[in-house]
Amino acid sequence: MKTYTGPTLGGATATIQCPDWCTADHEYEGDTVDDCFHESDALELEPPRDRDRNWNGPTLAALLSLRLNLHSTEPNPSAASVWLQYSEYRGDGIELDARGLDTLIARLDTYRAGVAELREKLAAAENERRRR
Repeated sequence: MKTYTGPTLGGATATIQCPDWCTADHEYEGDTVDDCFHESDALELEPPRDRDRNWNGPTLAALLSLRLNLHSTEPNPSAASVWLQYSEYRGDGIELDARGLDTLIARLDTYRAGVAELREKLAAAENERRRR
């Protein structure tokens, strides 16, 4: 069980217990125990490398990154969310609740089906070109 002992907004010292999935370094961030967020590891979708094996460009940033955030003391359901980050800049993202994640999952399923269809068309085109 991970705990964090630090200052409160009122200047006292208190200890909070972190959820088992929390990876936030509250001390490093200088968090106040009554106004901080527990944060999970990021779940990232990283694109594959370019098919040109000689390409020596920079490492590609993740296309999407998701993190679970939970306020340390606020019991309101809106104090728990998933942050969907869509660029390398931490501020570029949106907060999602469970309903928003349901929508995202449905859209990802549709996207995945489209990617699979494009893959089949590409494979057919590659095979056709090999026969020439």
